[in-house]
Formats: sequence, C-alpha cells, structure tokens
Amino acid sequence: MTPTTPAHAAYADPLVQVSAARMSLTWKATPAAAIEALDKALPNVGVATVLDSANHAMTACNAEELAALPITPAATVKWCFDEGDATTLAWHPQGITTSGDADDDGSWGAKRAILSGWHFNHDSAPARSNDARVAFIDYTNPAAPAYRWVYLVLPNASGSDFSAAKTHIGGMIWYGDKLIVNAVGNGKVALRVFSMNHILQTTSAAADIGKVSDGWAAYGYQYVMPQIGEYAYEANCSMDSDRDIPCFSSISLDRSTSPDSLVAAEYFSDQTKRGRLIRYSFGTDYRLPNTATPTAGKVYASAVGNQQGILSYGGRFYLAHSSATSHGQLWRFTPDGTRGTVLPCGSSNACWSLHPEALTYWPETGIVWSVTEWSRTEPTGPGGRALFGLPLSAMP
Repeated sequence: MTPTTPAHAAYADPLVQVSAARMSLTWKATPAAAIEALDKALPNVGVATVLDSANHAMTACNAEELAALPITPAATVKWCFDEGDATTLAWHPQGITTSGDADDDGSWGAKRAILSGWHFNHDSAPARSNDARVAFIDYTNPAAPAYRWVYLVLPNASGSDFSAAKTHIGGMIWYGDKLIVNAVGNGKVALRVFSMNHILQTTSAAADIGKVSDGWAAYGYQYVMPQIGEYAYEANCSMDSDRDIPCFSSISLDRSTSPDSLVAAEYFSDQTKRGRLIRYSFGTDYRLPNTATPTAGKVYASAVGNQQGILSYGGRFYLAHSSATSHGQLWRFTPDGTRGTVLPCGSSNACWSLHPEALTYWPETGIVWSVTEWSRTEPTGPGGRALFGLPLSAMP
C-alpha cells in the first residue's frame, strides 16, 4: 500500500459509531474429505516440529533497520531477518501474532513463538501475487530466535491438489489451534482459517505448487498449511467506499473482552474517507460464533488515515498510521467521544516505526509486537525491515 502525506490535525477526531449493516459473515468449511485426503497423502507435523526445524536465524539489526524502529518509545526488543528476507523486494511482511494470542499462558506446549505473515507482490511472477507464507519464529530462547517458513495453501474439494491461498495477510490471529488471516481487498472472502493440527510436510522440491510428478510441492518450501474454512462477506467488499462493505486490512485479537474478540480495520489512502473499526466476538472452538452469519458488534469510524495496524485492549483502540516518506504515527482512542492521543515527539508526531504494519499484544509479557515492511533495498524510499516489541504501558 502506498500511503499519502498525512493530514495530522484531523486524525485526533473522536471515533464515531456507525452502522454495522451488511457486516455479517458466513462460514464455509473446507470439505472434511479434502483435509483427510491431504493428511493421508502428506506427513502431518506439529508446531514444535516446524520450530525445531528452523533454518533461518534472526539477526541483529543494522543501522538502516535500527533507523526504521520507533523514535519514541524505544523498542525494548528488536530482531531482523536474515539477509535474503531482509532485502527481498518480492515478499513483504504484514501480519503478526504470537503464542500469547494462542493461549493464556503464552506458550504452545513447551514452545513460545512469534508468527510473521508475508505476502508476495512482484512483477517477476504476477500469478503469485498475494501468495502468503508465515515465518514460524521459535522464541523459546529469546536470545537466539530462529524461523522456518510455512506456505498457506487452498485445497480443492477432494484434496487431490492444492493451490496458493490468496491473502494480503495484513493481519493474523493465532487463537487456540486456529490461524486466522484476512484475505484480499475487493473480494468476497473476508477471513481464511487454518489449523495448527494440519501442518503438512511437502515431498518434492519442485518449483511449482500442489500435486507434481514426484510428489507434493510448494515452490521448494518444506511445510504447508491447508485452509480448513473461510468467512465470506455478504457481497464483495469495497476498498473505495467507507459506507459499503468494509475490506479488512488488518486484524488482531482482544483478550480483554468477554468473550475474546476479533477486531478489524480498513485501509484508505484517500484522506477524505474514514476507516472503520469492526469487532466480532468469538464463540466455541476458537471460531466466531457458530451461527450461519456471525454479526459485528459496535462499529466505529476513525479519522486516522492509512490505517495499517489495529490493536484493542482494555477498552482502548490503538491505530498504526503510515507515511510514504517518514515514520508513522501511533494513535490511541477510547469510544467515548473524546479526542485521540498520539505518541508525541515533535510537530509531526511521526515517532512510530517507518512503514509500520500490524500490531499484536502478548498479555502475559505486557509486550506489543509489530513489524516494519519495506526492505532496506527499496528503490522508492527509505526502508529497513525489523521485528520489534515494546511495553503496552509505553503506548500513548
């Protein structure tokens, strides 16, 4: 997404409650036979196996990457990706979630993990646009995190083949055994759902995806996650209207509500439009309520432009704003009609990270995690790709 220059003064306008009409979602499960067929055809491994096979070490950040971090408050933990992932222009980090979302104790068995979702966008392979991969980062030893990639795939109805699951992956939630990601804009699919109980090991290194002559492949990636279901909008969402069905640009989990809830934001580069903040309560089995059409709770419109990440906790919303040429802003709102508060650091208040993306909160540690998007080799402007965390108590 290419943001425009921000209109700072308007961003503090209070949240405005708006209609939740046409924001219901419909659940559609992948045929059970398809998942069963893939489980039989490919080795089914667990999260721990993926983490134990990590083949990319997180690294100390260089000067450009450090410069992309928030100006104030300073990140209390920061890591960068290996050289290939730090400099690629084909893959872009977007969503983030942790084992702190997955379980109250912050762990998944004996493991602690951070998941970083990336989408593909490059002229070299237009057919792969919005393919998605997830870095499973083993954070059990915070002094030496390492990661392994997992490709997200879409089974056909019988499970005899799979293709890439198309998603911008602007936000992710690892909730129980489920991994929930937003799909792509201007489409009917709202959310794609995967399961930690169905992580499959490929059997071919072919530069293709799905069933190939010598087995099963995903462009050389060792692991895939097949989609187990999806939530659909009533009709195609619109990235051009703040009154039509909203396209979810980012999502995160709020564990401070009862029941836990999913919050979503929408992105507009057009500063005259007000991106909406939408909440859905969770039901059983780590899914939205098991009804034909889960409905949204209260919906608010925000005046913050270029909304890249959303976080909700303790009755507050936090919104990460981005700029094409400078650091972004981080805004806090309460839905009580008061004006928003921004991280202050000068006349522009541009003290959040450079090219910020999604937000996630790890309650057990008190840390908010995020990621910066642009590579340090980006030809159109300053960049630096970093994964960082800081205390929620340091937010505005």
